[in-house]
Amino acid sequence: MIAAGIVWGDNPRFDLSRLSFGDAAAARGDETLSRMGDSAVLLRHPPRQAHGKTARTQSGTIVAFNGWIDNADEISRELSLPADSNVAALYGAATETWGIAAERRIVGDYAAIIIPADGVMRLSRAPWSKHGLFYTLANSCAVAASVPRVLFGLGLERSVDPARYAELLYGLAPSWGAQTYFDEVSQVEQGSVVTIDRGSVQKVQWYDPHALSATRLARDEDYVEQANALLADSVRHALGPAVRPGILLSGGLDSPLVAAEILDQLPEGRRLKSFTFVPLQEGNEPVLPAHFHSDGPAVEAFAALYPALDPQFIDNRGIAFGHMLDDTFRTSDAAYPSLIASEFRGPWQAASDAGCDWLFTADMGNQTFSCEGNWAFVEFLRTGRFGELMRLLRAVPGDDRPLWRRFAARSILPNLPAAIRSAVRTLVHGDMARPLVRREVRERLDLDARYRAQYGEREWVRTRRDFVSDAWSMTSGGTEMTAAAEDLYGFRFRTIPQYRPLLEFCLTIPTDQYVRHGEQRYLARRMAIGRLPEAQRTNRRYGRHGVDWFERETPRLALMREEIERIADDPVMNAIIDVEGAMELLDNWPDRPDYRAKLEVFMPLAAAVVAGRFARYVDGRN
Repeated sequence: MIAAGIVWGDNPRFDLSRLSFGDAAAARGDETLSRMGDSAVLLRHPPRQAHGKTARTQSGTIVAFNGWIDNADEISRELSLPADSNVAALYGAATETWGIAAERRIVGDYAAIIIPADGVMRLSRAPWSKHGLFYTLANSCAVAASVPRVLFGLGLERSVDPARYAELLYGLAPSWGAQTYFDEVSQVEQGSVVTIDRGSVQKVQWYDPHALSATRLARDEDYVEQANALLADSVRHALGPAVRPGILLSGGLDSPLVAAEILDQLPEGRRLKSFTFVPLQEGNEPVLPAHFHSDGPAVEAFAALYPALDPQFIDNRGIAFGHMLDDTFRTSDAAYPSLIASEFRGPWQAASDAGCDWLFTADMGNQTFSCEGNWAFVEFLRTGRFGELMRLLRAVPGDDRPLWRRFAARSILPNLPAAIRSAVRTLVHGDMARPLVRREVRERLDLDARYRAQYGEREWVRTRRDFVSDAWSMTSGGTEMTAAAEDLYGFRFRTIPQYRPLLEFCLTIPTDQYVRHGEQRYLARRMAIGRLPEAQRTNRRYGRHGVDWFERETPRLALMREEIERIADDPVMNAIIDVEGAMELLDNWPDRPDYRAKLEVFMPLAAAVVAGRFARYVDGRN
């Protein structure tokens, strides 16, 4: 991770010599602070691999870089630099040569800070990036860092508008843009450059995911070949720095395809460790139609095809909601709805215990090569492709409604105005399970309407544009959480499908590459021929996470009640969270596991606990 600050005048608000990531890093000797004139640059070096690089260009520009450049060889050749150039030096030379055009030419996942000799701080973040950058500006001083805690370590007060807690409960962080939880902290948005010059801030959003040109190839086979080639490129770049790689492996399509490519590229004699969450054997929800509960059997069948794979299965026994919650707050200074889930904690710990320096995932697989193309239900109607639409409607797994109901729900209703869609879905399915936010707060902040605008009316995305927007929002925020997990577990994450050329290819190919003759995930199923067991390649059931929540959480009811009581004693949070509604949910805790109960009881309670605990952390009362 990186941090840097600059002072322009007298009496700066912060003493840059105090820059620190605020944990045991300095004591371990894996944190480096360098003074450079009126600037200071801080690097964090975790035990298994250094995060971040610094450089000073020939013109005197200071560069701090966190992340990677996948086309570094190409950029080095164009700039006549050595192939093994420091990545920070390479980025600095590229921006000095090409200006903002360098961002378009560089393919990678990064955040960077540049401070030229003229004292203008330049902050940048790549599009589709998991690397974040946060900054504050006051009193002749600006500081930027990978995580907010660096800013607070300098003395900046943690101050949160209470409305943020209500928005937290509604999962509205992706709509915040440059804003964050904290009043005086901003974040660099992905695909943008922020320039800070003595109190003036300017932003250039140079990347627009909706401006990508359509991709059209001559043959069906060409799409499969290109997707496989881009997946191979992403894996090759990922394996470059990895000494002891691991992968989170499911029983679906995307992560096994990634694992197969990794195994194909591993040198002879090297092995790949995989980590798979499996639910407890007891206390699971009933299996829903077209779903399966455990990834274990499919992963075992996949592993039988690949002798170089060392699969580990982790049931997270002893781990429940709230596991390492306070540690996550301290390392991230953030809270998101994903903290409700604990399924990945066990696999992360297993990967750490195994000594993995990189942990690969297939997150964003459903937004790339393993996409279902759910907007096709509307698109096929609008474009008159009625034969394809009927085949698709007949083939929906687990939907036993009459064909006319499927047609009305999936193709007609999404074309109607939002108010009508909401009314119809409420009439048919009942009220949506709402977060535990008091009615007056919901109405004052217009949270229900904002939630529907962000996530839809309990429906799949209605258009290709909506799908692209949804994919973009998934990578817009939450970088603090990734950095926190890397800090806590000691490895680095790399999301293989989050490779810009692969993302851009998959977001721009025709719909019929994802949906053909009633078959969804058409591209991934063709990519998987000969690489996955046939039963897995053709499987149309969906895996469900967290089906053992009842067994894990029921013994913790007293702790949850205690947390809600502490919220009741907090005047700020009690005015936001519906404490009485939370107590009613606890009093009516189900006597057996049920999918609806998870949505309507456990998840709202858990989200309220996260918000309350985070508020106490912010105020220093934990």
